[in-house]
Amino acid sequence: MIDVLLYILGILVVVLGIALSIGLHEIGHLVPAKAFGLKVKQYMIGFGPTVYSRTRGETEYGLKAFPLGGYILMEGMYPPESKPYRGPFSKWISEARAEVRKELDPADEDRQFYKLSTWKKLTIMLGGPLMNLVLGVLLIVIALSGIGQMQNSMNINQVYNCVDATADGSCSAGAPLSPAALAGMQPGDVVVAASGTEVGRWDEVIEILNRSPGNATELVVLRDGERVALSITPVFMERQVFGSDNAALMDENGLPVTELRPIIGVQLLPQTQPLPVGDSIGFAFGATGAMLGFILELPQQVYAVAQSTFGFTERDPNGAVSILGVGQLAGEVSSANAPVDTRLASLLLLIGTLNLALFAFNLIPLLPLDGGHVLGAVYEAGKRRAGKLLLKRDPGPIDTAKALPIAYGVWVLLLFTGLLLIFADIVNPIGLF
Repeated sequence: MIDVLLYILGILVVVLGIALSIGLHEIGHLVPAKAFGLKVKQYMIGFGPTVYSRTRGETEYGLKAFPLGGYILMEGMYPPESKPYRGPFSKWISEARAEVRKELDPADEDRQFYKLSTWKKLTIMLGGPLMNLVLGVLLIVIALSGIGQMQNSMNINQVYNCVDATADGSCSAGAPLSPAALAGMQPGDVVVAASGTEVGRWDEVIEILNRSPGNATELVVLRDGERVALSITPVFMERQVFGSDNAALMDENGLPVTELRPIIGVQLLPQTQPLPVGDSIGFAFGATGAMLGFILELPQQVYAVAQSTFGFTERDPNGAVSILGVGQLAGEVSSANAPVDTRLASLLLLIGTLNLALFAFNLIPLLPLDGGHVLGAVYEAGKRRAGKLLLKRDPGPIDTAKALPIAYGVWVLLLFTGLLLIFADIVNPIGLF
């Protein structure tokens, strides 16, 4: 019962984190919009029917039934029609323009979005994604430097009698003693030096053992307050290599990357170890770069999920997931058999990574995403500058309302992708364990 409650708690924490992230994303748009004098009619979190709203000044602030999206409604997103448009979807475009420009107060004529300068438009539209970037980096730094990562300590938790011991520590008949058992290492020993060098991390011990394959190395352990020297000759075995994100490394042929590692036959006591802030920031920006690369490969990722969902391939545990899949991962993290601080750090990492995903996703240069508005502002600036140089006149603002069919198409594509990922997470979910 406790595990079920913890699972539900993890889901609720992530849902709340997503709602907060979306709310701050929209504040990233709202603050510069108001600073530039733009009239903002609504600030809404979620989609669907409004469950709560309150008007302060000229802006209605509210919460909708499903807090997994959000928007701000700014005055004058589309310019007035300069000449009649007779192309496809002309009725939709006219209705959308009329809806956006209805009840325009003449006093607000100069407080419309389309009249802003390019740099102001870019500041408003990039404010949301940048808010997610800052929040994502902050949460990752808090998780890794404020709480810490689960790492092997220098404390010996268990000494195995053989190097190929099973999970319960038993060995097959006639198996040779492990190097640790032969050296007289005991549970509770703390490794403090290797080959005359003081060490503080197990990676340093591995590096020193790698220098003398097949030869004995002196390890100094702290036992009952005294330093005890032990002579140990490790066994070298082939092990798979994992990256900094704990994902298995693959070569150009898709095969696992392996290396010879020194094995002495011990289990180390895990501990939470905070990372330096610089390392955490580096990790965050590395994850941001990886997320941008992931977005570029999103069509292939969705195709791969579709193949695995219908049984053609195995599902990639590092592939795309829906909001349902994120909730499932959060539930597994919160109900895992791990220290509370480790589970909290993992949840913060998850929410931080989601913010990095929101940052990268919203930069896609297609309407209705922020990147689409950014592209429109940049295109307009180039067109107006070229017009002034070549035609000696200002061609005026571009009519972004004519791009609404593209926006509708993107919405349909996003809806289809979301439903596919949700279906995949139901019938073929990704698990941590």
